[in-house]
Amino acid sequence: MAGEFGLGPVSAEFVPAVMLYRRSCATAHQARRRAIQSVGTGGRERRLREIDATVETIVLAQAAAEGWIHWAYHLAEVEPSRRGWIPRWQEAPRAIAGSASRELDEKTIETLRWLNAWRNYLVHNDAMARQRMETFVSQGTEVDLLTADTAEAVISRMDDAFTDIGGCIGWRTLPGLHSAFLWRAHDED
Repeated sequence: MAGEFGLGPVSAEFVPAVMLYRRSCATAHQARRRAIQSVGTGGRERRLREIDATVETIVLAQAAAEGWIHWAYHLAEVEPSRRGWIPRWQEAPRAIAGSASRELDEKTIETLRWLNAWRNYLVHNDAMARQRMETFVSQGTEVDLLTADTAEAVISRMDDAFTDIGGCIGWRTLPGLHSAFLWRAHDED
């Protein structure tokens, strides 16, 4: 079955994080279309579909960010720390590209923490996840913020984060991802 799509077993050309980010970009687009439909029809169902697409955008973007950094370390043949995916992003410039590499922009680290807080809130919703989420949004406003604007902010902020890390280590491993270079099929609307 794997050979049916020309992928074979895992290869250097197959980077699952790219597929996850591409889908995240597509669901952000879906969120915007559902928001427009919701306003146009006044229907609650379209608003619920906007929320669905926004949740998918967040979860898929976080999975892509985590998977991408693991893949970058793998390609560089560098053993990452065991401290978690955000510290792996922070340590990557020096660990992969060497001590002369610059550190990631603080905005990138803030984006990763923001995305992680959203993802953990949505997936776990435990006391710790809710507490971390309060760092970024007022308690009780989370559902109101699950909008197409938030979905688009996820993609915009992650485009910037991927560009930042790609500028630090891309020459050694793989370029950062960017929504402008990922296709969306006509049937993903």
